[in-house]
Amino acid sequence: MTTLHSQHQQSSRTRQLHNNFANSKVQCLGKRDKSSAGRIDPKVVEVCAVINDLPFYYTTSSCAGRCYLYRGPGIKSTNSFERFRVNHDKIYEPERYFDLTTLETDPTGGGDPVRSIGQYDYNNEDITLLKPEDTPPDDPVTENVTVEGNSLFLRYEPFILHVACRSLEAAAALMNAARPSFKNVGLTTWKDSRYLVAIWGDEGLDMPVSLPQTSKDTESDMVQPIFRDSAMLHWLAALVNERHDRNWSKIDRFVQTIQESISSTLIERFHEEGLGENRIDDCVDERNLNGIVESTCEDGEMSLPRSFDVVGDVAIVHESFSTATSNNTRSLEEWEKVGELLMQRNKSIKVVALQNKNLQGTERAPSELVIVAGAHRSPLITTHGEYGIKCVVDLNQTFFTPRMAQERLRICQQVARGEHVLVLFAGVAMEALQIAGRTEAASVTSVELNPVAVECAKRAHRMLERNKAAKCKGAADRLFIIEGDVLQILPTLPKHHYDRILAPRPKEGSMDGDLGTGDGGLSFLNEILAALKRDGGECHWYDFVADHEYPECKRSKRLIEKASRAQELDVDFLHVARVGSVAVRQFRVCIDFRIKKIFLHN
Repeated sequence: MTTLHSQHQQSSRTRQLHNNFANSKVQCLGKRDKSSAGRIDPKVVEVCAVINDLPFYYTTSSCAGRCYLYRGPGIKSTNSFERFRVNHDKIYEPERYFDLTTLETDPTGGGDPVRSIGQYDYNNEDITLLKPEDTPPDDPVTENVTVEGNSLFLRYEPFILHVACRSLEAAAALMNAARPSFKNVGLTTWKDSRYLVAIWGDEGLDMPVSLPQTSKDTESDMVQPIFRDSAMLHWLAALVNERHDRNWSKIDRFVQTIQESISSTLIERFHEEGLGENRIDDCVDERNLNGIVESTCEDGEMSLPRSFDVVGDVAIVHESFSTATSNNTRSLEEWEKVGELLMQRNKSIKVVALQNKNLQGTERAPSELVIVAGAHRSPLITTHGEYGIKCVVDLNQTFFTPRMAQERLRICQQVARGEHVLVLFAGVAMEALQIAGRTEAASVTSVELNPVAVECAKRAHRMLERNKAAKCKGAADRLFIIEGDVLQILPTLPKHHYDRILAPRPKEGSMDGDLGTGDGGLSFLNEILAALKRDGGECHWYDFVADHEYPECKRSKRLIEKASRAQELDVDFLHVARVGSVAVRQFRVCIDFRIKKIFLHN
């Protein structure tokens, strides 16, 4: 008896620690990115997504690797430390980047765009909302900078990642996965059941690029670069770019190790402890980040459904029913008892409904929802929340899945400060609402054909105006909702205007990538590319592939390259993410790519 009591106490303590960790994860990942770019680096998108998708980790900070020029003692915390031309990508224009006489007139030097900081902060009411064209051209770091005084140095800082872990065992597994790729791995915090792992790369570089000042009397003595001719400048760029390549290769190897080792071993242990996030008692929307709840619980002879979705206060079970009891399906009367049991087990569920058929049509509305327990709402409307941002869903007439919560988080983390974002096939506009409420995008435009979904989006838009959980000031003012067909709306929008476009297009037909027209979405791609900015515009293109095509997705990439070449554009593929299954051995994937010009005309 004493042993059973002790086991129960240990289980309760473990459950409490898990709940505390889950709540901390939601709070951390829901915060606004306050870095100078306002987003995570493109090269760490995948590693952060893989880690955050696991229930026993979440990332607290990251950097993919960067180079910059600086002046001062080299210690960032000192007041005399000044940094210029921060760049998280390769140096493609060495003559421009290493021109030390243009630090004031050309702050970026071809590196990262200079972002204005603070215009969307709630804690500074004196700062007004700036329009993109009114954004000051100078970064506060480089404003009023001169090159008189000390030497200038070039520094390369490699990959760094900080990860909070649920247990010491999880921390050890992560460190073991990181060590084959990175030498500097350690546990920095291990107090009060908080374990923080730090991972650093070793591809460093720190060297002077100018001579010390010798006189203030002559202008020629203000800047004395050590490397002057073009060949030497290209050599400097090659030093940085080579380190980028090695650094990114190690990140890719680290991701592969996580997927191959951590995911299988620790998840099994996690569920052995009864702590799976898919446990029925944990299907509260703010904690259930996977969007799907699984249960093997039984109550006497009444077994609960194997899995179900929770949208707001509605549980949707994807199983069939029959008018009479059979070996394969429950009767409607049996489902009514199951629904009551689900509501008893979780007080946040007010309605239980069965989805008896698959989603159909371009509007992707459920073909049949049958309420088996709770209030009989007609229409079946609920309010669903993720990270404090809420959307309105008409479950009878619109498509929405909470299983995309992690994907929406991944997208939000990539939106940089001051971007113009376009969300196509927006549905009830949860992606657009998340971006407007949680990032510092300059504008977010949502386009949707389904009038019921548009009305839901407008209702959520009005809620956003009063939502104190929105992380950025003026969120509702920066969100615009348009009703109409994407192919008709896109030509009316500004050309070459959007920094980022989301295209989670629906699927029609049984063929992979088919949208009724049989072109695999090429007509949409042509219009999307025309709306993207010519140099550096990014697109999140959602496509459908067979299991043997993933993760290369060569057919989908060839389609994107074909559309890009037709508009004299080059394309860089940044990441391929699997975001769900649409049928047996068929996946829905998101291909992140960036475009740039390849033909320059006078």
